[in-house]
Amino acid sequence: MTTTNSVADEARGLPKEPTSPWILILVVATVVVWLAVLAWQVVVLPERVPVHFGSGGEPDGWSSKAGALAFSALLPLLLVLPLPLLTTLIVLRAPELINGPRKEWWTATAPRLRRFERLLREDLWLITVVTLALLVAMQVGIVRAAESPDQRMPEELLFGGMAVFGVGLVAVMVRMYAGNRYAEQPDLD
Repeated sequence: MTTTNSVADEARGLPKEPTSPWILILVVATVVVWLAVLAWQVVVLPERVPVHFGSGGEPDGWSSKAGALAFSALLPLLLVLPLPLLTTLIVLRAPELINGPRKEWWTATAPRLRRFERLLREDLWLITVVTLALLVAMQVGIVRAAESPDQRMPEELLFGGMAVFGVGLVAVMVRMYAGNRYAEQPDLD
């Protein structure tokens, strides 16, 4: 009988399955937009920046320019962009922690586990894109609020950013759980 850890050891020795090109293009495009908005913030933000807003868009918390820029740069770098690395840490290092569809089938052999890692990595990249898009909308909203006389977050960015995030996240979840994405795959038997 093969243990989950020996399967994981063998899976780490297999070649990494490549991420779908369209996902990589989407990731790169989103990162480029985020970096462009960050550069824009560096140029245009004043020294006192509204960074927290009430439900109606009214400012109720402020930060220095440096604080706002640190938030805009570090949150994606430390929390969002590393998200897909979890597949290596969990799937290929501790597959017993997997809580997903057909776990027993996916963890039974090294090629299956390697494929599962790619599927999950792609899904996490898509969640990363959606989350980064929300953060970009927040960054744009903060700049627009800082430039306006009343320093209110524009409603289209306040609610539009959240709506895009919600729809995007639901789309990723539907992709993951509706259909056969995580079904047993005959080419791995």
